[in-house]
Amino acid sequence: MNGLGNRLSIRGRVLLLALIPMLTLAGILGTYFTYSRLSDNTDKLLERGHLITDLLASAAEFGVISGNRYQLRILSQKTRQTHPEVRDILFYDANFNLLQRTENFPVELSPFSPSHQASNEGWLFFTPITTSVLLLENNPELSLGTAQPSQSGWVAMVLSADGHAGARREMLINSLLLIAAGLLVTAVVAGRFGLRITRPIQALSQVVERLEEGQLDTRAATTQASGELGRLARGINRMATRIQASSREQAEQIGKATRQLTTTLRHLEQQNEALSLARRQADEANHAKDEFLARMSHELRTPLTSVLGFSKLMQRTQLTREQQQYCQIIDQTSTLLLTIIDDILDFSRLQSDAIELEQLPFSPRQCLLNLLEMQAPMAQHKGLTLIEELSSELPDVLLGDPTRLAQVLTNLLSNAIKFTQDGEVRLSAQAIRAGRHCKLTLSVSDTGIGISPEHQRHLFQAFSQADNTISRRYGGSGLGLVIAHRLTQMMGGTLELESQEGIGTRIALTLTLPLASGSPVETPESHAPEYASGFTLSCPLKVLLAEDNDFNRLLIYKVLTQAGARVITAVSGTLALERFRQEQPDLVLMDVHMPQMDGIEATREIRRLDRQVPIIALTANVMPHEHQALKQAGVDAVMLKPVKLPELFAQLDRLCRVPPANAPQQQPELLDHVDADELHQELEQQLDTLCPAVEAGQLEVIRSHAHQLLGLAGLYQLPELEAAVAELHQAAVAGDIPLCWKRCFRLRRLVEHHQYH
Repeated sequence: MNGLGNRLSIRGRVLLLALIPMLTLAGILGTYFTYSRLSDNTDKLLERGHLITDLLASAAEFGVISGNRYQLRILSQKTRQTHPEVRDILFYDANFNLLQRTENFPVELSPFSPSHQASNEGWLFFTPITTSVLLLENNPELSLGTAQPSQSGWVAMVLSADGHAGARREMLINSLLLIAAGLLVTAVVAGRFGLRITRPIQALSQVVERLEEGQLDTRAATTQASGELGRLARGINRMATRIQASSREQAEQIGKATRQLTTTLRHLEQQNEALSLARRQADEANHAKDEFLARMSHELRTPLTSVLGFSKLMQRTQLTREQQQYCQIIDQTSTLLLTIIDDILDFSRLQSDAIELEQLPFSPRQCLLNLLEMQAPMAQHKGLTLIEELSSELPDVLLGDPTRLAQVLTNLLSNAIKFTQDGEVRLSAQAIRAGRHCKLTLSVSDTGIGISPEHQRHLFQAFSQADNTISRRYGGSGLGLVIAHRLTQMMGGTLELESQEGIGTRIALTLTLPLASGSPVETPESHAPEYASGFTLSCPLKVLLAEDNDFNRLLIYKVLTQAGARVITAVSGTLALERFRQEQPDLVLMDVHMPQMDGIEATREIRRLDRQVPIIALTANVMPHEHQALKQAGVDAVMLKPVKLPELFAQLDRLCRVPPANAPQQQPELLDHVDADELHQELEQQLDTLCPAVEAGQLEVIRSHAHQLLGLAGLYQLPELEAAVAELHQAAVAGDIPLCWKRCFRLRRLVEHHQYH
């Protein structure tokens, strides 16, 4: 109804308001009077029917008693002639036997039928025939006692309803015509009087519409309306006058504001152009900075490979004690320089948000043990005790970035060892599980020099240490803790520092990581290059070495040749591709930046010739985009310069372990067929003798026990144990006591955790 009212015009609404009450009233009255007339008509019909049946009952009394059917038929015919609406007359005797009827349509009657009822054929009237008392009195011989009226039969009459229905239809039609006439008269009257209201309102509506369209000079005619409508018209005219004046004023203000805005926009456009130019210059400067850092990384790492490598090789020659000391100084300063380069590159990448965290499943216990193993030689060299406190609540596998977590903890551990002269360095790990997440609290504490309160607030600022004397005494770029702090924030954790000058320092890392399922990835063991450190290959390999730097090429050539490999060298990508076609090597060591054809293009060309040969890229560039390009070209692994020879020889050793395609597969004998307890006991006894020998620097004892352990590992076919013992044996042959200590630590960890199966 509301929707209909919203769509109607004012005139329609006036008519609707006039017609609805009239229609309601006419409907009620018409219904009432029609119902009354129909009821009266029905009552008259019933009265007429009962009157006829009563007359028939009186007239048919003798005929029914005497059974005179002829008399009853004559009575029926006369009655139907007199009353055409009578369709049928039925006479019954005292036993309700039909004596006479006119028609043959079905009629359902019984002695107990009502006096009248409606049927399919019309109205059915039913009345009993009683014996007259006067008849008995006029015949005394028939009177047996006191005369009482008695029922002698029944008479039924079917009265047609056609006439009644016609009368009803006529009444309904007349009522509807009367109602329609009333509505028509009401509509005409309402329309005539409504025009006097709707015309002024429509005129006002048109005025308002023209005002809305912007025709502000439009005015309403006040002579056509009177009363409230006249006042409304005058009010609209006054409002239009004010709106017109306000519109003129607003147009002037808009014009003025537009002119000011145009001037401002021109100024902003000039500023935006200047800002865009400044941003492009800043982006170009950042790009140039990144390229400069990458170039400097390459230019510094490439000679460092030669410096560290040849220093180690020189230590294997006959040198005086003073020369050995010089070589150690070269190692230490070169390693420090490499650490500073890495810190500067990481800090630059953190500033430009170029570091992205990975989400990998890893073992937190394994990660922490690897870090302790990596820092153990430096702690032993300074005579410090390295203590681990790893909670048994540490979960097996977490989801996070193990590389960045290891980088943070490595920085904390190396700082603790560097700034501690005597005493201990302790790594503690606690874990609290909450649903599908685990809260880790990792703390590194030491008994070192400590930090004064006034210097602690500058500790996490770039290029800052506690004071300048520490920088002069211990070295470093002052970026380590800044990088650790930023990486911790990226991982959603916090770093808290507690320190007392002269007593020690404790730094706690709190981090919440989700629990993970599946096998953990291998966590990094070391971030510093190692050179041996006596490497031998278990099978002859043909290696293609593509390296344009003469010193690096000579270093890797000598190390690989001494290990038993046949090395083919190339000084450019073009020459490397030619040597590959001629020699068909087992492995390719590919430098990236070379003349004529770089390592990326050379890798693509080699992959077109051979999809299976392993290719290891050697690069001094730490930028991810170059590593991604190398992966897309088809390299199997990327190694940063200075090259970590243990990692390189681990790759070569895995290549030696791959059997030829046509070699029969041998099923190793499982450890389940031997007494595992006896084997574990034997390994622990060997370690109880081996570890003190490592601490005492007894190389012959180390080699002897390593040889025995190699025999056990080979006998029981335990590859993990065999690999760890082989690394220990190589470190002993090379005379590298810190590396022996590290390998012994790993070997003990394997035995304690039964990880040698």
